[in-house]
Amino acid sequence: MEYYCVMVKTGEEKLFKERALKALNEKFPETQFYFFERTLRTNQGKYFDAPLFPGYLFFNVEQFSNDFFEMLRGVKGFYRVLLDNTNPIEIAGSALEDLKIFMNNGEKLGVSKVKFLPGKKIKVITGPLVGLEGHIYMVNKKKHHITVISSLSPDGKKFDLMYEEVELVEEPSGK
Repeated sequence: MEYYCVMVKTGEEKLFKERALKALNEKFPETQFYFFERTLRTNQGKYFDAPLFPGYLFFNVEQFSNDFFEMLRGVKGFYRVLLDNTNPIEIAGSALEDLKIFMNNGEKLGVSKVKFLPGKKIKVITGPLVGLEGHIYMVNKKKHHITVISSLSPDGKKFDLMYEEVELVEEPSGK
């Protein structure tokens, strides 16, 4: 399987996903699209879902061919395959590992449990980012948000996710 990212009309990600699957299903039945949402909380304590990567969907296909691209490009709301339509970049390496963590946890990312390690390093112990370490940019304890730097985008976009519980890990003595 090959993995890519497509830019679509913001606010119509779910609709684009439905259209694309319908258009591609007969000829490319193995193709899957992923639109990730996260749970956030307002200052008033109300929870809501918001897109993790507004305007972007990830997809996998057996092989990215001209035939596939022409069909995908014909779907209403399509803008481009990243990096650009003449140079689509396959997601690989650590970015693919991160994408698979998201995929394995489903498209609706809930709340994670976070463990603080010595030197204020953070490790996610449960939830949608379980196992991630070293990708955390910032923690807002008041709002219970983790700001994560994404390796899935070339410009290292940052996004917020909620965390549920924090454990402080004491530094071993002698350090």
